[in-house]
Amino acid sequence: MNLLLFRVGSRVLTLPADLIRQVRSLDTLSPLPGSGGALLGLTVVAGRAVPVLNLRQLVGMPAAEVPARLLLVSLQEQLFCLPVDDVLGFAEDEPPPGSDLLSPESVIGLPSAGQRGQHLSSDALLAALNRRLTPA
Repeated sequence: MNLLLFRVGSRVLTLPADLIRQVRSLDTLSPLPGSGGALLGLTVVAGRAVPVLNLRQLVGMPAAEVPARLLLVSLQEQLFCLPVDDVLGFAEDEPPPGSDLLSPESVIGLPSAGQRGQHLSSDALLAALNRRLTPA
């Protein structure tokens, strides 16, 4: 599977590359009151309001300034953005099975040229997004 490698703080994370629609700049961010911190707010993409997930909070990292770069992710016909510090490139690898948001850290790609990192579960990300956007 072709994976996109990106950095959030000091962590290297991956998602399947076919889920990524764009790497874009964060132009505006409209905060959402009562989101519990898992959503940073909304941004506009092609005239559509798109939620920006607080990836740092979801993966248990300390809060930091929101990076100016976003990954626009499309998953099961839902769009959302993930703020990232850097996009590192692509690797061929198979994410391990499991329902946890993050896999254990491992070498991604070929061991000789691989990067240590963790796979993000797209299903767990979607579940987290749906929990935050479903009215109580």
